[in-house]
Amino acid sequence: MTGTLAALLSRRLLLVTGKGGTGKTSIAAALGVLAASEGVRTVVVELGSSDVLPELLRAQPAEAPAAESREPQPVAGGLFILRLVPERALEEYLELQLHVRMFARAIVGNASFHRFLDAAPGWRELITLGKLWHLASLEERAGGPRWPLIVVDAPATGHGLSLLSVPSVVLDTVRMGPLRRNTDRVHELLTDAARTLVLPVTLPEELPVNETLELRARVRELGVGLGPVIANGVEPELALPDAERALACVAALPRGAPSPLADPGVVVAAARHRLARSKMQREFLGQLARATGDSPREVPWLARGVDGPEGVQSLAEELRGALA
Repeated sequence: MTGTLAALLSRRLLLVTGKGGTGKTSIAAALGVLAASEGVRTVVVELGSSDVLPELLRAQPAEAPAAESREPQPVAGGLFILRLVPERALEEYLELQLHVRMFARAIVGNASFHRFLDAAPGWRELITLGKLWHLASLEERAGGPRWPLIVVDAPATGHGLSLLSVPSVVLDTVRMGPLRRNTDRVHELLTDAARTLVLPVTLPEELPVNETLELRARVRELGVGLGPVIANGVEPELALPDAERALACVAALPRGAPSPLADPGVVVAAARHRLARSKMQREFLGQLARATGDSPREVPWLARGVDGPEGVQSLAEELRGALA
């Protein structure tokens, strides 16, 4: 294990985010599979109401839904998943403080308490980060972290930045007390680049690339470490030494002649579309490289899609090559 992959897997917390629709959930799942295959005990966390990871990573349905557990659930050797719901994490936090589960449930289940929470912006983000800090700080009895690597399928760009910025807001307004102490710990984890990195995921297209550059600038302002940009869905280049000559030969084929090809006109049109798309993507990948000073790690578009464990495994192997 060398290169960027080794650097990433040496961290404790990887936050995968990017514009919606760029495939960040698939990348987070593939990164978890890749880490586990390298012998790193890994938990992949999805946040809030989404419940996609079991479908992506489980070959067989679980006997009990992973969403009902507060602890990471095993998927395969060294790979675990957890759906982190703020309300459930808050109940767990109150139990740790009050030492009585019944009291914690009564508080969280109280309608007046819920109205108070609805009027308190940022608490979901803060309790989410607190749970991630708790997972990162757990140790085995024999020593060493219980979860050496936590990969988070973080919210899309806007909400992802809100998640990262909450600790700074709290530290600016709260001077002392338990909230201040707990937020200090979360902030230290987030801003320690040796432990935490944000991994932006993009598509090689105009809007995702522009949003990625804005995301990187804002993450730097927050003092959080940045990993490489992962460019997903990159069109594989056609292996044609002289594309125009090859396409001219195909176009010259008689229509309707016996051939293993489809209609020559259709083949030429499809090939030209792919060449044009590849050229466009190369321009945006170049823009990313110039703006960041580092080449994005390219993951090719997979024709079979990523809708289950086999697709995630294929994506993980492509990601291995991109990060090596």
